[in-house]
Amino acid sequence: MSEVSAPGGTIYDRGYRHYEGPREGQGRRVRAIALAGVRRVLGLKRNWKTKVVPWGLLVLAFGPVLAFIGVRVLFAEAADEFFTYAQYLRIVAGLLLLFAATAGPELLCPDRRQNVLALIFTRPVTRSDYLLAKLAALLAVVALIAIVPLVVLFLGNTLTADSAATYLRQNLDDLGKILIAGSVLTVFYSIVALAAASLTDRRAVATAGLLGVFLGSSALANILFFTAQFDGRRWVAFLSLSGLPGRFVDWLFGAGFDQGTLADQAGFTGPGYLVAMAVVVAVAAALLTWRVLRLRP
Repeated sequence: MSEVSAPGGTIYDRGYRHYEGPREGQGRRVRAIALAGVRRVLGLKRNWKTKVVPWGLLVLAFGPVLAFIGVRVLFAEAADEFFTYAQYLRIVAGLLLLFAATAGPELLCPDRRQNVLALIFTRPVTRSDYLLAKLAALLAVVALIAIVPLVVLFLGNTLTADSAATYLRQNLDDLGKILIAGSVLTVFYSIVALAAASLTDRRAVATAGLLGVFLGSSALANILFFTAQFDGRRWVAFLSLSGLPGRFVDWLFGAGFDQGTLADQAGFTGPGYLVAMAVVVAVAAALLTWRVLRLRP
């Protein structure tokens, strides 16, 4: 009786190479997602259409600053009265809102709409890692408009002054105000934009919804304040989401409120508007955290 031979086989380990490098931990995961987010928002390594909005807004943000520095070079300190830090932040407030309203949805919505979350969470990436990375990415790109141009303007004013050392010594407090105002606006717009983006997987809906709430709340506050008569109507000043940042900035730089406006007649000062912004940020952060922690691949 012949003996039946068992089938033989060979296993070739050619599919993957074993990783022998260092394990970099949570920080590396967060940085990777954050950098990918920054590239996506700015349209880097993507077609030219994705670059039009972010780079166009960046040009609009830096344009007045560079133009003013050029004017200052030609006309020296006579140009100071025409362009202040507070005036720049007033101009750029609308750009910040538009930039955050387009960048926030760009970071969150495609991941759900394109079913990428299953791929992201197969790695050792927690919901907290994901949230932290997306927030870091948006804070970085919004700061490009809220902080960097003003720092450039301050340096330009310093270098074009008759004495750079004297200008720096006399105006160093302006640099502190620039950093405070820019940081407050960056955090405010970034967290609110991400919270809005967490409510839908459609970028256009998130952008339109956020812009509508900001502009609509401002219109509603003005209508109620100037047409209605009731006790405590001054408190409706805090309903204007688009007005809160500008009023805080005006107070911080000592610019004062325009006569006859809601802010002027309501009688609140900068700290009141800062507290109102903090409340909005806290509510938006709670909503954002709740939505992200409930994400399912």
